[in-house]
Amino acid sequence: MQKIYKIINKFKSKYNCNIVFDTRLLKENDIFIALKTTNNNGNLYYTDAIKKKASLILVNLKTKHPKTVYIKNTNLFIKNFCKFILDSYKGKIIAVTGSVGKTTFKENIYHILRNNNFNTYRSYKNYNNIQGLQFSIMNMNLSSNYSVFELGINSSNEMTNLIKILQPHYCLVTGIENSHIGNFRNFNHLIENKLKIFKSKRLILGLVNYNYDPLYVKSKISSKVELVNVDYLKKNIYKNKKKFLIEFKYNKKTYLINSSRGDFCINIAIISFLFLK
Repeated sequence: MQKIYKIINKFKSKYNCNIVFDTRLLKENDIFIALKTTNNNGNLYYTDAIKKKASLILVNLKTKHPKTVYIKNTNLFIKNFCKFILDSYKGKIIAVTGSVGKTTFKENIYHILRNNNFNTYRSYKNYNNIQGLQFSIMNMNLSSNYSVFELGINSSNEMTNLIKILQPHYCLVTGIENSHIGNFRNFNHLIENKLKIFKSKRLILGLVNYNYDPLYVKSKISSKVELVNVDYLKKNIYKNKKKFLIEFKYNKKTYLINSSRGDFCINIAIISFLFLK
């Protein structure tokens, strides 16, 4: 694994490129890894990667093209490669889930941390399933202080599988809505599966926006998880000239946060909980 990682890292450093699973997203000098799923076989598209001038192509086919590297099982390789990257990473990982607002919240966390001089990486767009998570992990900036990932689920135990891969240090649930039950038996079943985000072995602290029954949620989480009422925080925002301000108490101390944007106030306050404990 180290040998192939060095090869990939050499190309990434040389071309400042990305690793992609989909040739439609591939740009010149990117690295293409053929992913086989139940609906598609990426190995069939390696010629497209050649035409688009990929710098390196990892494929489950033996070819004579100099840019291709034969991988017996690309899906297993991706799984092991993601583990290798995460084991090598020295920064802290933040995971965000919820029924709505995951991408916006992730982006806000990213920009807030960056604006406070933290070297920060964030997952790609709203790619939040297993494949999307693997895609984002493989393109991580290993020198970053924080990496922020969005996680989404559509069925039971999906969160368990995501957390087994990522093992984040900080976890946030933005909110869970009754209108997003989908494949879950009922609302409580949806809540239980969302809260599996806190099963990470490396969990330092978790936050839940309890816009639902706080007693039920409290019975499903550990002492490492805090309950935060975002609706309460919103009521405490007020505008002073050109700034939005929010005041909140934590551990018997009062904190005042200001921002040019009201939604940033909320996110800064919530992020502050992570680092004030």
